[in-house]
Amino acid sequence: MKLDSPATSNTHNAAGTTGRPQWWFRRARTGATLAACLYVVAWSALLGSFADNLTIGQEVLMAIAIIVSGILIWTAVRALILQQRFLARQENMEALEESRAFARILMDNLPAAIWLKTLDHRYQAGNLMWAQYNPAGPKWKDLSLNHLLGHTDRELYEPERATEFEQTDDVVIATGRSWERDYDEIHGDSHIQLHVVKMPVFDIRGSVASVVGIGFDITEMRRNELELEKSREQLDAFLNRSSEHICMVGLDRHIILANARLGEFLGVPVPSLTGRDVVDVIGPADRSRGVAFFDRLLLGGPEPLEVFDIQNVSGSVRQVEVSGALVRTEESPDMVVIIGRDITGRKSSHVVE
Repeated sequence: MKLDSPATSNTHNAAGTTGRPQWWFRRARTGATLAACLYVVAWSALLGSFADNLTIGQEVLMAIAIIVSGILIWTAVRALILQQRFLARQENMEALEESRAFARILMDNLPAAIWLKTLDHRYQAGNLMWAQYNPAGPKWKDLSLNHLLGHTDRELYEPERATEFEQTDDVVIATGRSWERDYDEIHGDSHIQLHVVKMPVFDIRGSVASVVGIGFDITEMRRNELELEKSREQLDAFLNRSSEHICMVGLDRHIILANARLGEFLGVPVPSLTGRDVVDVIGPADRSRGVAFFDRLLLGGPEPLEVFDIQNVSGSVRQVEVSGALVRTEESPDMVVIIGRDITGRKSSHVVE
């Protein structure tokens, strides 16, 4: 993809790359100097003793010389004023060109496709990523930015897509609010997903003057979301099929996630355990030991097994052997994983022996 270079300003070339004034500015300054000298000489002659020996014709010529020199001085001063204005305009034009070039470079290097459309759905501006991701019709062989700009949706796309794009633009124009949607694009063998946001651009009267669109490539993000969803499904499957009582607890002792086995053991729905203090499921006599056990887990070191009395909703008290570990990750908050095993039958068998 070729980078479209901005057009060079004619006024910049007329001024010269060195910033020196035009030849007529220099001639005006020279003329002003000569005219001032003539003006001084003429007035000195008229006001001095030399004027007593002049004839009427010579005095008229001297007066004409004074008038002409005055006009030349005024013209030179006017030229100098124009010179200052010209140089100021030149500096403004150069600053404007630099600003446009910076905006062009910034747009072309943004990780998003950006375009600007008029109210009649004609593409007025865009960046290189828009030209690269633009799925123009098959008749468009040249997909350079300059070649695509200036055309309407119906000239670039198939009728169905052009109608859809025009309708969404009309929604933004009519409501004055942004609009967004995800699109699937096929480029050769690659499948790309774009999140498109369209926003209105208002003029000084508060009316919608144009529509700006921004397309974000969310292919990698969607792929990561699918991978995360698969990982969560695998985790849920493991937790729900496990014969152990498992829960994930935040550093504030509140339960974040619990498996189905723990809910069945306590006789309560699993969603009701979320947000509950994990120590509350322990019998009142063992809760102080439970708090101390959890505080030791937060230190991150290995912790021996503990046995607590757990009472379910039916009032039955069971003995549970509990282990736990502090889990630290880079992109998620720290949490504690607690695993419990019902050892009531095992303790009873030891008593019988």
